[in-house]
Amino acid sequence: MVKSIILNVLSLFTLVSISLAKNVTDIKDCPALSRRTPSVNINDLRVDDIKIIGALGDSVTAGFGIMGFDRTVPLSIASQKSKLEYRGLSYSIGGDRGAGTMYNYINYFQPEVFGASVGSRLAGICTGKIAIYIYSFYSLLLFFYIFTGAIAMNLDGELDYLISTMKSIKHIDFEDDWKMINIQVGSNDMCGACNTSYMDKVTPEKYGNYVDSAVDKIQSSIPKVIVNLISSFDLSQLFELTATNSQYCVARKDETGDTGCSCAANPEGLNKMKEFSKGYDQKLLEIYKKYQSNKSNSFAVVYQHCNFEFSKFSMEFFSTLDCFHPSLKGHTWLSKIFWNQLFLPQSQKPIHPLFNTEETIYCPTDSDRININ
Repeated sequence: MVKSIILNVLSLFTLVSISLAKNVTDIKDCPALSRRTPSVNINDLRVDDIKIIGALGDSVTAGFGIMGFDRTVPLSIASQKSKLEYRGLSYSIGGDRGAGTMYNYINYFQPEVFGASVGSRLAGICTGKIAIYIYSFYSLLLFFYIFTGAIAMNLDGELDYLISTMKSIKHIDFEDDWKMINIQVGSNDMCGACNTSYMDKVTPEKYGNYVDSAVDKIQSSIPKVIVNLISSFDLSQLFELTATNSQYCVARKDETGDTGCSCAANPEGLNKMKEFSKGYDQKLLEIYKKYQSNKSNSFAVVYQHCNFEFSKFSMEFFSTLDCFHPSLKGHTWLSKIFWNQLFLPQSQKPIHPLFNTEETIYCPTDSDRININ
């Protein structure tokens, strides 16, 4: 009898929570969360408990080419602007006012969150491990140590910079504040699968080892943190889709006909990219499962897959610069689907989310927690 009453109460509570939940097109239309004492257990973590956000990755997360190629301005100006990294608009950690980003969504519920990247800058290209140390010398982007051209091998250097910077900021509590670190890398690894100079460094096995090593270092070096692993895109689909849209894709090829992606030149290379993409996803899933079976009260890994069927996407998702990087609309959509997935168990996350410029944002209720299962 008592058990039946409890089950009925829980069912009613669930129905009330669902009825209170809503989806909006602007995060500012979400109801505020009731204030509470921050959780001491990651199993009870709400988005407003997050006080610090960091990001690791490559040019996709750095926001390269977001604004595309502006044909309405002089060529010299358009060329320079198209090569900017619009880091303040990056889907995961951009903090520009009004931008659709995961950082801004958290900031709406937790105004004291810290770590956003703002504004834009000329891209800094990394073509090897030595560039890690050169780049860190002049980077002023707080917890957003990402560079165009990075591969999974570079995560360790990015992470060293992120950790040292976190510890140096005096007005945050490194030991006690809850943190979220978004990681997405793999596009350059995939393209390098046919590059004889470092193809042995980008195999799925090596990729998995580099990412796992980074996650392990986060666990051992950063207290009270949730790692948001985001898979890379299957780039083999991009070249098939955008090859017939040369007028849209201004810089699809340079004057030599090179796409900048060595594996995109022939069907064999595209097949290898597809194979590596599946391999990378499998390794990320293994990392997620590894930490699922080794849980603690202060550390967790969640996994967001990108099983996108690009053949069903409109070209608006891609930057007009190169049809390789996401556009502003693409980044805004990514921020929404990855935000929405934070509240779902792995088994309920959409298999093949479709690009939709009218995608809505889930408004968490007081009873919602970041789902780490």
